Amino acid sequence: MSSFQVKVVGDFCNIRCTYCRNRDFDQDTCVVMKVGTLEQVLDFLTSLPQKRIRTHWHGGEPLLAGKEFFDHIVRLQKAHPGISWANAVQTNAILIDDEWASFFRRHDFHVGVSVDGSKRTHNINRVNRAGSGTFSQVMDGVEVLRRNGVTLSVICTVTSKTAEYAEEMLCGLVDAGFKDIAFNVFYNTASRTGDDPHALTAAQWLSCLIELFESWLELNDAAVRVRELDGMLAWTRSKTANLCSYRGLCHQWFVVDYTGELYPCERFGRSMCFGRVDSLASFQELFASPPFLDWKTSISTLPRRCQSCGLQPLCHNGCVAHTASDSQGVPLYVYCESRIGFYRYVCSRLEGKERTDDATETGYVNPVAR
Repeated sequence: MSSFQVKVVGDFCNIRCTYCRNRDFDQDTCVVMKVGTLEQVLDFLTSLPQKRIRTHWHGGEPLLAGKEFFDHIVRLQKAHPGISWANAVQTNAILIDDEWASFFRRHDFHVGVSVDGSKRTHNINRVNRAGSGTFSQVMDGVEVLRRNGVTLSVICTVTSKTAEYAEEMLCGLVDAGFKDIAFNVFYNTASRTGDDPHALTAAQWLSCLIELFESWLELNDAAVRVRELDGMLAWTRSKTANLCSYRGLCHQWFVVDYTGELYPCERFGRSMCFGRVDSLASFQELFASPPFLDWKTSISTLPRRCQSCGLQPLCHNGCVAHTASDSQGVPLYVYCESRIGFYRYVCSRLEGKERTDDATETGYVNPVAR
């Protein structure tokens, strides 16, 4: 089922996270999507054969579009009674007040907030325009959402400056009352490439994952769900994790910019445009277009390491935006060794063994047939 991120304010944001993948774009100009474009977007989405459409409202900071704009979203969606809309919004929560929270609860919006762990780790990177930390403001918004009965999840971005504090980040989020937690490894592909000082190495990400896993075990709280740990535990049962970067379904994710232009997932930035919602008659036309077919083919080629790896049916070469050319010039997931090393570590822990020295070994055959 295709899913969509709709950037209703482009890159416009009210804070200045030091690692933001949009920092090389224009974050200062307010460019809210026009209501006419919003109407075209929703009409275009209804050309899909599916009757349930997942829409993730993004930015920059999407709440900068204003409450009236979100009222238009609900009003226009109701004009398509045959469609079930699953709405989610990802926000830094600083603008949240009782009116916003009530709106999200009434209209069944899932709200994801961006919090990078504890107050200390969050304030390392998530700062305002003056360079001051934003943790206290974010948590004020979180409390308003909870007081209004809004369902919350949290995304914590891990950078090279915070990776060593994995336990602190997890425990900070749990202490703040979060139960549905996801960690995003930072690897910038939208603007800078390769030399981004915030990007994690494979070794850093593996060490972070192991520390998260051990900290989660020590918590011993089944109500705390960590997306990355759930995904790896699924692997130990020979099941594919329910996350796009494990399922090889990147071609089912799209970004709709505030202009109405269609792109792949936001992690690609604006390097590949498939067209505009006002010039494409339907998604069938999009799926048959040469730009989309060429792009889909380009992300489907497996590197040699994947072809000989028994985990390939569960991994699918990871996130296709987080790749670098291997020795044959084929894009390979940059965190391949992290993923396989973590799998081996979790298997060893489930079997009651200590970590093995070869935890980052890759390319072995059929490890899931244990």
